[in-house]
Amino acid sequence: METRRSDARATRWGRVFGSFFPMQSRVVRAEEAAPPSSPVETKPAEPPAPSPEEPAVQFEMIHREFQNISMQDNWDGFRIEAQKKVTDCLQATHSLFLGTRLRECGYLYQFGPAFQSPDGRTMLVARTGLDGGVTGRLIQKLGSSWELKGSSGSDLKDPQRNMYEGALEYSGPERAFGGKVAWQGYWLAGGSYVQKIMPQLQLGGDLTVVAVNSVTSVGQVGMRFTEGKHVFSAILTRALGGSASIMHELKMQYVRKVTERLSLGTEYKLSYPDKESGLTMAYEYLFRNARIQGLVDTDGKVSCSVSDISGFGFSGMIDYGRGDYKFGMLMHVLPEPAGGQPPQ
Repeated sequence: METRRSDARATRWGRVFGSFFPMQSRVVRAEEAAPPSSPVETKPAEPPAPSPEEPAVQFEMIHREFQNISMQDNWDGFRIEAQKKVTDCLQATHSLFLGTRLRECGYLYQFGPAFQSPDGRTMLVARTGLDGGVTGRLIQKLGSSWELKGSSGSDLKDPQRNMYEGALEYSGPERAFGGKVAWQGYWLAGGSYVQKIMPQLQLGGDLTVVAVNSVTSVGQVGMRFTEGKHVFSAILTRALGGSASIMHELKMQYVRKVTERLSLGTEYKLSYPDKESGLTMAYEYLFRNARIQGLVDTDGKVSCSVSDISGFGFSGMIDYGRGDYKFGMLMHVLPEPAGGQPPQ
């Protein structure tokens, strides 16, 4: 009994004075000793694969992420899109609008072929409709970096809407540039250049000369910065005219890819000397078989577009500033794949 009491007192006083003697070692019994640990072979951590660097982009695509989110196909009424495969390279497209305000009669039908070569280097698209409009577009790839583009539009009822345009573009890993000539009732010519300064930063400019009021020019400078899931771009525009005042406009866009499905974007614009400003916010959410886009801005415009892989879609737009609205439904008739199997 005395031995147990002395051991208990020693343990109790050891707890009290243990903090004053940090170097005091604790007796380890044989049964408490841990067995020697066997060496474990560890593989060195493999470094993550470097993400591919973004090549230089054309100046008109310097804010393409925000364009993809904010640009919506808003229509009104009931819309049917049908496609018919004629050959492996040729496809016929049909569009029917019912209850629309595109024409006074309330309906519109459009038809046109679409051609793409087997190697994908040549593409031709044309379309005509009951409204008297005829449009066409050509894209031809030359080599691995050059593209030749041409487009035309003609209106049988309004000759003022006729236009023709031709462009030649080069897109390389470090720089991109191009030039174009167009006629829209008057001649205009322009050129653009974008240089990749760093893997994340691109700078460029664009100049367009229009044969109106002797000579009118529009100049732009822009930048693009990408870092992971963040994309920031800005464009400063300066318009010069003969008797017109000088106009400046600054636009800044920011897009963040929150998840693999959700992307958010915003744009701020400011003009001088009008001192007018505006803010636009847009979002895009990708489901497995659907896509939703939405937009709201300080001008009083709210819009949303929903499209499904099976061919159904909905569109809605309200412009409180102009007192305008559009609501529509889409049914897309897809061509049957080879073998007659329904699309997945």
